[in-house]
Amino acid sequence: MPNPNRSLLPLCLLVLLLAAPAAFAAEGESTPAAKQAAGASFSAVLQGDGTAALRALATVPTAQYAGTAATYRRCIIERFERATPAALVGEIADPFARAILAAYQDYWWHALIAPTRRDAFSAALLQKLRKLLGTSAASTKEFEALEPILAAQLRKHGYYSLQGETPPLRELMLWHKQETRDYDIVLPEGSEHVTVNLLDDFVSKGWSEYGSCGLGGTGGWTDEKAIFALAPGYPDLQGEDYRVSLLAHEGQHFADKHRTWKLESWELEYRAKLTELALADQISHKLLQAFAQNQSDDLSSPHAYANKRALAAISQRLRTQTTGDIELEKVPLGELRQAARETLIADTHQRDAAISAH
Repeated sequence: MPNPNRSLLPLCLLVLLLAAPAAFAAEGESTPAAKQAAGASFSAVLQGDGTAALRALATVPTAQYAGTAATYRRCIIERFERATPAALVGEIADPFARAILAAYQDYWWHALIAPTRRDAFSAALLQKLRKLLGTSAASTKEFEALEPILAAQLRKHGYYSLQGETPPLRELMLWHKQETRDYDIVLPEGSEHVTVNLLDDFVSKGWSEYGSCGLGGTGGWTDEKAIFALAPGYPDLQGEDYRVSLLAHEGQHFADKHRTWKLESWELEYRAKLTELALADQISHKLLQAFAQNQSDDLSSPHAYANKRALAAISQRLRTQTTGDIELEKVPLGELRQAARETLIADTHQRDAAISAH
C-alpha cells in the first residue's frame, strides 16, 4: 500500500495521457486546426489550467470538431463552463468515501478554473477534510499529518488510496483491488529490480482524469520500494506502454534515487523520459508526439518542463551531426534511440563530475 505520509509525485503521469493527443491526431474527421486546439486544451488541463483549456477550444468553430475531439470539447465545456462544479462522485455506496471524493472534486474544479488561487482552495480542502474526519484529525494543520489518518479511514471502509500531490494539484485516487509482481528491468546504464503493484477496480483515478474528462490520467507512481500501476491502462503486459513507459521509466527513477545526487522532480522525469526514448521501438513516435504536445517552462509542471528539456537536449545532440532544424519524428529510429542514450549517459557523467568536484 502506498505511503501517503508525504508529498507524493506520481512519476508516470504521461503513460495514460499518451492516448488523448494520439487520438486527436489520428482522426480524419476533425480539421487540423481542431486537432491542434484539442491538443492545446488537453495540455492546458495537464498543467492545471481549465480556463486556458476552454480558451484553446474556443479558437476553432464547433463544426470543425468531430469524433474524439468533439466528445472531448463537449465534455470540457460542460464540466468547466458553469458557475458551480457538477457532482461526479458516481455510484459510491459508502457515505464516507463519497463525501471525501466529493470534497476533492470540488477542490479540483475550483483550482482548475482559477489556478492563481490554488493555495486558497487547497487550504479550504484541508479544513473540509478535517471536519469529515472528526476528532482523529482535529489537531492536524497540514496535509502531511492529515493524509495518513485519511488513508487509514478509507482502508477501513474498503478502499486503497493515494493522497499527496501530483503537481500542481492535491491528489486522491481510490481503488478496491491490487496484486504484486516482480521484474528485472534492463536500462540504458544497467539493470534494476522492481516490484509492481497492479491496481484495479477504481472509484477515482485522480485529478488529471477528472480534468481531462477521462481521456487522460495517472498511469502509475512509485514510493520508496515499489511501482504502483493502474491495471486498466495496461491491457498488454508485454507491450511497450507497460515495459518501456512504465517499467523502464519508473526503473530509471529507482536507479537514480540510489545515487548520491539530489534530483528535483523535473530532473527525475527528464532522465526517465530519455530512458523511454532510448528503449522505445513501436511507441517511439507516439512518445515524441506526446512530449511535444505537453511542454512548458513552468517548473511547477515537472513533466511538461522535462518534456521540453528532453526534446531540446536530443535535438541539440543530433544537431552536432547536421545543420538546420531537427524534426525528431523524421530521424531514423536507431539514431533517435542512440541520441537519447548518449544524452542520458552524458547527463550522468556531468552529475558525477559535479559531485567529485565538491
